[in-house]
Amino acid sequence: MSDDEIIPVETFCSYYHVERTFIETLELHGLISISNRENQRFILMDDMADLEKYSRMYYELNINVPGIEALNNLLEKIRQLQQETEALKARLRIYE
Repeated sequence: MSDDEIIPVETFCSYYHVERTFIETLELHGLISISNRENQRFILMDDMADLEKYSRMYYELNINVPGIEALNNLLEKIRQLQQETEALKARLRIYE
């Protein structure tokens, strides 16, 4: 894993003005992955978009972490249903 693919937790927290415990709680709930290297904790760049979204939910909308987890699950189910609907529409076009 290269340095371009990770960001230190402290850097994220200071830039976005979030608490370190919030990041740790998200990791505990399995919403993001934290990597350890040389006694320092890092956030994977793949998780950055989700982490920014979770931070807005938590700090701006006052949604707690279990609520974020529930919303995340519902949004994922909606994405899956949309993909399934598109696939079914594509199959139906064959018969038109």
